[in-house]
Amino acid sequence: MKKGQARYSRGYSPRHCPRSGKKKTFRKFKIIFAWILFLILVLAYILFLSPIFKIKEIKISDNRVISEEDIRNSLDNQNNLFLATNSKLRDILFNDFPRISSVDIDKDIFKKSIELKIVERKEVGIFCNQDCYYIDGEGVIFERAPQTSGVLILVIKDKSQNQAEIGKNVIPRELMINFLDLRNYLFSQLNLRAIDFIIESGISEDIRVNTNEGWYILFDKSRDLKNQLQALELVLKEKIGEERKNLEYIDLRIENRAYYK
Repeated sequence: MKKGQARYSRGYSPRHCPRSGKKKTFRKFKIIFAWILFLILVLAYILFLSPIFKIKEIKISDNRVISEEDIRNSLDNQNNLFLATNSKLRDILFNDFPRISSVDIDKDIFKKSIELKIVERKEVGIFCNQDCYYIDGEGVIFERAPQTSGVLILVIKDKSQNQAEIGKNVIPRELMINFLDLRNYLFSQLNLRAIDFIIESGISEDIRVNTNEGWYILFDKSRDLKNQLQALELVLKEKIGEERKNLEYIDLRIENRAYYK
């Protein structure tokens, strides 16, 4: 080496280690995950376990037969505004009170209150098979009823022996409307009172209506009721008249015909 010439030596430069970078990334991921998990747990506690969203008041209105106390007792375990979802509240009320047909639910988060507007089923008659139940205009049975007969209330007797379950529809809505219309028509137009309606079986389309005069009418529930009633009115006025004490039945099941005995 010549005098005055600088001397250089090769310096050692450590190679880049990929494991070190992965460890740092994984460590950051664990920290972020821990914070996210912590925030989720804190939020879950605030929403579901802390008293912040505890229900303070349940307001109940429009109930007619069912008492407020019974409704409150049914919802006694529902203490949190978020856990007490609308669908859950409805399921509880419908299951405990078949008389309830619908319920409107309004929640106030700031007041921590729930308002329930109850719509109860209205009995329009009594349905009997093995037992008797009150039935509403939709054909739903909702409460046990005493066995009864007479002309003051619509009585439907099902001879099909089908199992009836409280809270369920046992008669189609359209047929239920026909029963009510038929009962009203017999009284208002023909001065006849229906004692009861007899459904012979689940297969048959026949409906038997026993009248207060001791004779009965046979209808076909699959055919238009209006036409059958017109045939009934015609045969009563033109064929039978006022002398009905020996009348046994009038059969309207054949279209455009009315047979009587």
